[in-house]
Amino acid sequence: MLLRILNLLLFAFSISNCLISYRDYDKIPPVPAQEKQYDSEFVYGLPTFPQFNLGGREALKTYFDSKSPFKKTTEGSDIPRNGYLVNVKVNYRSPSTPALAFITLSALTATILPAWSKQDGYDIQYHLYKNGKLVQVYEYHVFRNYTQWILLSFLVWVNLDSATEKEVFERVTNQFFDDAKSHF
Repeated sequence: MLLRILNLLLFAFSISNCLISYRDYDKIPPVPAQEKQYDSEFVYGLPTFPQFNLGGREALKTYFDSKSPFKKTTEGSDIPRNGYLVNVKVNYRSPSTPALAFITLSALTATILPAWSKQDGYDIQYHLYKNGKLVQVYEYHVFRNYTQWILLSFLVWVNLDSATEKEVFERVTNQFFDDAKSHF
């Protein structure tokens, strides 16, 4: 029991020493809901996230349910005969091998050793189907900067001025709807 508590405290301490930011995504207010202008059926398929989820899946679901330009949206995977399906695929891009080694060593030493990564993030694909046929695949790449070090515990407030995973996925989904507008 004591070992479990110590592991939990070590994990919480390690997380509190992390600085996370997303390249090309500054902190901005949430994306407002779009005008509901399309009457067609809109079905969306959401992925199972391949690693620790920091809000990306919830952002996708919330956006499709309440901020998309479609009046009626449902979650599912069946391609409608009349209407649209967006099947979202999310692939986690892990840190480089040297960065992963330093992240592991840093975690094992309670972040006394510094670690950083600029290579990890997500590759997001939106497969758009219209009336049962694949129309186009839209692909977006999100890069994350990650740093952990015990001395950074004094700078953790910097995370409050960075976009969160939830905000990034919301903005990427908004970009998808802008890019796919000609198909609706």
